Amino acid sequence: MKAKLLVALLCYLPWLGMAEAANRYVSDNVYAYLHAGPSNKFRILGTINAGEPVVQLDRDAQTKYVQIRDADGRTGWIDGQFMQNNESFRSKLPALEAELEHTKQLLGTADERHQQDIRDKSTRLTQQEQELTQVSEQLNELRQQHAQLESENQRLTSLMDDKEHRMRLDWLLNGGLVAGAGILFGIFLPMVPLRRKRNNGRWMN
Repeated sequence: MKAKLLVALLCYLPWLGMAEAANRYVSDNVYAYLHAGPSNKFRILGTINAGEPVVQLDRDAQTKYVQIRDADGRTGWIDGQFMQNNESFRSKLPALEAELEHTKQLLGTADERHQQDIRDKSTRLTQQEQELTQVSEQLNELRQQHAQLESENQRLTSLMDDKEHRMRLDWLLNGGLVAGAGILFGIFLPMVPLRRKRNNGRWMN
């Protein structure tokens, strides 16, 4: 019975180590050596780059060394002081650079839209200025035409006044002549029969 429990416990230990595995990151400011055991007395297997993500498999309570597995599948031990829970800046760097590039593109697009908007407004403003100039020129032409028409109207009015004045003078003159002729006719008319009677008297005698 004890042998069966021991075998079951031994079979469970790898699963227990896998359950305790967690993602960790090597600090940005170190260059850690990967050892074969939980201290620097063990053989060096290689190095772990600063900021490289690793999986923590175990931890030695005495030496504070941590067993890890890197992205290449290597397993070894490094000093626990070189480990951190948060994602390192180096691992964040590609995403930050991509985000920065995306932000630059957005800013460039926004700046281009802003410049295009300025160009469109400048074009519309130029067109409005041209239209305003044309309207002003047309208004000046209308004013000149109005002044010419007003001057012509005054001239025609003056001519009509002069003509009316001359017509009145002609009427007065013609009327005076007619009146004068009538007066003369009225004066000489009574005298004509008297002369005829005298002649007849003389002819009859």
